[in-house]
Amino acid sequence: MSSLTPQLELPVLVVDNAHWQNTASSGKEPQEYSVHTHQGFILSTGSFDFSVPDEMDFHGPNIIQIILGKDRLYAMAYEEDVTEYTVRAGNVVPLYGSTSFTGFEGGEKVILAIGHLSPSSEENPQPKFTVQWAGVVNIV
Repeated sequence: MSSLTPQLELPVLVVDNAHWQNTASSGKEPQEYSVHTHQGFILSTGSFDFSVPDEMDFHGPNIIQIILGKDRLYAMAYEEDVTEYTVRAGNVVPLYGSTSFTGFEGGEKVILAIGHLSPSSEENPQPKFTVQWAGVVNIV
């Protein structure tokens, strides 16, 4: 007998080219994810190639950003040897004065961005975020 409760299982969203919000690369309109739970979801990154051009000063992503409008920005660390990330309250941290994340609400459009965040420096007084993949999740 399983100890999992069906309503606690989270949907898995697979990071892929079809959902990458980059119309210039394929010429096709990108797909959007839809989830029917407000508890969160699992983001699976294992099958996506986050290759970085040689001229960049980093080797791969280090952050996942979750954007819920202009004033709600959250993040979680991206780790090279991890392929599944649980995106839900308690697993993400607020950025730049955002309120604590308490979950998703029906009707929300969530932007996910995976990339590399470089800290501020003398040359660049603001942190620089280089997007390597971005997708949209509709909470229904």
